[in-house]
Amino acid sequence: MTPANIEERRKRRRRSAVRGVVLFGLLQAACAVCFGSLCFIPDLPGWAFALFLVLAVFCLLLILPALLALKKRFEEIQGGEEDAAAEY
Repeated sequence: MTPANIEERRKRRRRSAVRGVVLFGLLQAACAVCFGSLCFIPDLPGWAFALFLVLAVFCLLLILPALLALKKRFEEIQGGEEDAAAEY
């Protein structure tokens, strides 16, 4: 394979990885908004308020490991691990 082909494939893989993390982040943000809005139900018991608040925060915190996984994925793409494995 030519270096241009390899670089183009790496760019495609990076775009795909970023797209996946962005979509995951949007899904988690939407879930956090839904759980957060449930906290504003009138006459909601205290335990339900706490539950919805914890779930909203948890959804937002899940974005951090996704960003770490994206960083690791970029390192794998740059290192050429998939290209080397594809040769076998």
